[in-house]
Amino acid sequence: MKSNQALPGIILVVIGIYFLSQQFDFSLPYSDILLKWPSMLLLFGLVLSWQGFSNRDDNKMFSGVVLLGLGTLFHGVHTFEYWTFHWPYFTLIISFAFFLKYFVNKRDGITTGVILLIISVTALFFSSITQWLNSIHSSFESFWPVILILIGLYLLFFRKK
Repeated sequence: MKSNQALPGIILVVIGIYFLSQQFDFSLPYSDILLKWPSMLLLFGLVLSWQGFSNRDDNKMFSGVVLLGLGTLFHGVHTFEYWTFHWPYFTLIISFAFFLKYFVNKRDGITTGVILLIISVTALFFSSITQWLNSIHSSFESFWPVILILIGLYLLFFRKK
């Protein structure tokens, strides 16, 4: 698949199969789930990722991983009722693409991936993080005089000059 003609050809075949499946009612198992527009995102993502990984092309690999993640997210949202749209999922998908770009080709992208991952995790687990910080704050509120005394004793007697 190193030819420049292969990718547009595969994209046109996938689009043709999608529109052909919309015209004719296929009675395949799970056709109501599989013959939807997120399937096109998944297929495009698979093709671009495969071509990017095999040719060591950063742009195709990155785009493929993002499309693959978005297709998975949209399939999950439309298929399972417990999946919901939250904006941190989008930054998590892009973060994952940056990590793959870095680990496969050892190029830039790790800093952006880490920043997006921190933003995503913080946003996804915000309520748990705030509860944990409140519990630390309430326990620190009771013991702060003891902590000050211990720091003072350390500075007076144990600190090396």
